[in-house]
This record gives sequence, structure tokens and C-alpha cells, in this order.
Amino acid sequence: MTTADNEKYAEPRRQAPGSQRTQAPRQSLREVQKQVTRERLIEAASEEFRSRGFNETTAENIASAAGASRATFYVYFRTKAEIVAELMRRSQSDVMAAYRRLDDLEDPDQASILDWLDDTIMLWRERSSDFTTMEQALANDDLVTETWMTILGDTYKVMPRTFARYTDPVQHERARLHLLTLQMALDRTMFFTILRGRPLDMALLKDVLAMQWLAFVRGDAPAS
Repeated sequence: MTTADNEKYAEPRRQAPGSQRTQAPRQSLREVQKQVTRERLIEAASEEFRSRGFNETTAENIASAAGASRATFYVYFRTKAEIVAELMRRSQSDVMAAYRRLDDLEDPDQASILDWLDDTIMLWRERSSDFTTMEQALANDDLVTETWMTILGDTYKVMPRTFARYTDPVQHERARLHLLTLQMALDRTMFFTILRGRPLDMALLKDVLAMQWLAFVRGDAPAS
């Protein structure tokens, strides 16, 4: 993990007393209005996706719900998928926080991994509408797929404890891809069990998932 990566995901530092703060450039009224319009379109799209589904929602639906015209929509976004990608990028901090918590486990065991999985399951249940939109968009749009894969592919940057053991570049990349495959498997599992409600023995399923994740974070599963 590079210094730049550490700085990107590090907690913000408190400024020393007496230090001067750099003020952000003041936005013009036109820039503020454009930002407000863009945010209104994003909020309207989120609601439309929840009520209609991603596939059935159109640019006209979003523009109308935002009190704007179809032409205005295309000033800010080329496709509705761009809005989903933007919503994904905004959720990146939550994703990173989840994997930072996993990496922070000093002596991980089955119980602590199960607790982490319970948090993940709770998140999928609380945000089932958002995840449903994401899953529908993933099946239809390359930009959404690329955005999601990029977010997941960067999670190793907040897991220095786990990845410190992989000093060889090839081993490090193997471990990163191992993590990615675990993430994709977890994503599919949550999709079918939480979003699609497929009946499974959840207690047994969580035990199986916890064993897989525990082996990874403890380095029991070789990366070479």
C-alpha cells in the first residue's frame, strides 16, 4: 500500500492551533444552481429506481420527478446508469469502512467474523432497494460493472494488516484477487438469500462463509 493510498483512506487530521486554513474558492450562483439541479436529479432517480426498478425507469421519469425537462437530464447525465455509478461511488466510504473493520480484528476467530457477517447481512436488508437497483444495473451496463469492480478492487488498500504478509508482488496480486473472488461470492450469496429470498439454513451458511473469510484474514489460505 503506497503512501498515497494511506493518505487517501486515512482519517482526517486535526489542524494544529494557529495554523491557517485554506478557504475553498467561492462558487458562483450559476455553479450552485447547477449543483442543486444535479443533486435533485440524483435524488429523484433514487426514488424512481426504488418504486419502478432500474429497468423500467426512464430519463423522462427521472426528469419529471425532479421537476425538470428531459433535455435538462441529458445536460448532466448521458444515461441513467451514470447515476447508479455515482451512487456507488458515494457508498465507497461505507464499503471501505466495512473492510477496515475486518482488517482491524487483532485476533480474528469464527465468532468475530460471524459478527462482521451479521453487519453485512443487516446492511443488505436495510438497503435492499438500493442493492436491487445496483444488481439490475450490473446486469445491463458496463459502466456500473466497472465502477463496482473498481471499488471492490481497491478494498485491499484499507487492509494493511492482512496484506502486510504478502511482500512478493505476485503473491500480493494473488491475495488481492483472492479477496475479490470472496467479495463476489459474498455479493451473489446476499443477492439470492436477502434480495431474492431463497430459503437456506442461514446459521449454517454463515458458518461456511465465516470459515472462508477467517482463512483469508489469518493467511491460512495460501496466496501462491
